[in-house]
Amino acid sequence: MNITNFIEKAINLDVNWRHYDFFDTIDELKILFKVSYEPSVEKIAMIELSNNIVGYINSNYPFVFIEDKFLPELKNILYKYNYIQYISIDSVNHKYLSIDRALYDKYFNYLENTDRFSAEDFYFYNIT
Repeated sequence: MNITNFIEKAINLDVNWRHYDFFDTIDELKILFKVSYEPSVEKIAMIELSNNIVGYINSNYPFVFIEDKFLPELKNILYKYNYIQYISIDSVNHKYLSIDRALYDKYFNYLENTDRFSAEDFYFYNIT
């Protein structure tokens, strides 16, 4: 699944994400999920439910990787942030995502294969 359009839309949005809305969404997600995030170190927060990682939320740009079965709950919790780009995935570790290499290289850390990676790969390459 090519995620270039989702990421490009998130990057080009003119919203107060990085300095305010991201932190507000973290607080709101804690209603249902456990959210792990170290503000001084990390650029991506981990979304967990019952000790299982079910998604990731980027702190610099408003996009979320979320497993399909949790998308309705996530959208319900974050309804007022209708600009968030949701990348619905079947599993955080399924390597079936792709993104335009030039776009990726311009905004994110090195990723060996932009033609086949998982949400988990994106997290590990871009967490710091």
